[in-house]
Amino acid sequence: MRITKEQNDILNSFKCERLSANVENKKLINSFISRRGMSLVSYFTHFGMEEDIAGTTTYYVIKDEDNEIMMFFSLKCGALFEPLLDENEVKQDFQRLLILLQAIENAKDDDSNKEEAATILAKYQVGDRISVEDFTNLLSSKKSKKSDFLNMLLGDKEKEQNDKIFRVQNTHPGVELVHFCTNDNLKDKWKTYNLGHSMGETLFWKFIVPKFFAVQEIVGCEYAFLFAADLSEDGSLVNYYDVSLKFQKRQDVGTNKPFYDFCCEFMCREINELKNKRKVFFENFNIDDDDIV
Repeated sequence: MRITKEQNDILNSFKCERLSANVENKKLINSFISRRGMSLVSYFTHFGMEEDIAGTTTYYVIKDEDNEIMMFFSLKCGALFEPLLDENEVKQDFQRLLILLQAIENAKDDDSNKEEAATILAKYQVGDRISVEDFTNLLSSKKSKKSDFLNMLLGDKEKEQNDKIFRVQNTHPGVELVHFCTNDNLKDKWKTYNLGHSMGETLFWKFIVPKFFAVQEIVGCEYAFLFAADLSEDGSLVNYYDVSLKFQKRQDVGTNKPFYDFCCEFMCREINELKNKRKVFFENFNIDDDDIV
C-alpha cells in the first residue's frame, strides 16, 4: 500500500539543507553520534564545513521538526568508464589473424593444400556454414579493425605525451554519494513515527535521490555511485545498499578508486532507474494484509 497522507506529512516536516547554508549547523553537528561510523562523523565535524564552503564536496544535513540533525550526506562529481580493450591482447589477436589469413591464402594458391583451407575453416566456423572466401573477408575485416585500433591508440599516445591519462572505451558521467550517516541519538525518536522503515532507507529515498535528479537538470549525469566501507564478516552493509538502496556491484563499468576508499566496494546504479525505484518505494511503503512477509 502506498504511503499515507499522515506519513507523508511527517516526512514533509523534515528539511534538507546545505551544511554551510545555516551558521547554527556548525554547533548542531557536534551532537551527532554514530557508533558504526565514528570515522565518518569525525571527518564530517572537522572538514565538512570547510569542504562545503569551498565547493569541493557538498554536504547536506536532514533535520527533523525540532531542528535536530537526523542524517548528513555528501556528494561530488565523478565518472565511470568501460575498460579499453587490452593493448597486448589486441596485438596478439592481430598476429593470430595475420597468420590465419596467410595460411588460408597459401592453401588457396596450391590445389594440393585445399584440404588445409577446409580444415582451418571448419575449426573456426560457428553456426551456418560459410565459404572460404566469406570467411577470409570476415577475418580481413577483423584484422583491419584491430589495426585501426592499434594505430589510433599509438597515435594518441604520441600526440598527448601525458602518461597520466588513462584511456578507456567509454565514459559515463556520475555523482558520488561520498558520505551517508544517520544519528544514533535520534534512532529512538525515529521509532515513534511508526513509519515501518529505517531512518537511513527512508531519508535516502525522500531527500537524497532527488538530489541526483537535480544534478541532471543542470548537467549530464548517468550514474549514482558509492564506495561501501563494509567491515562486517557477513557483508551486511553491501547487502543493505543492494536490497534497500538498490545499488549494484557491476562488472561492466568501473571508476577510479582513491586511496581513501581502498578496501571499500564500488557500487552504482543508473539514475534513470532510481526514478522508478523511488516511485515503487513510496507506492509500496506499507505492507498490505495479504502481503507475504
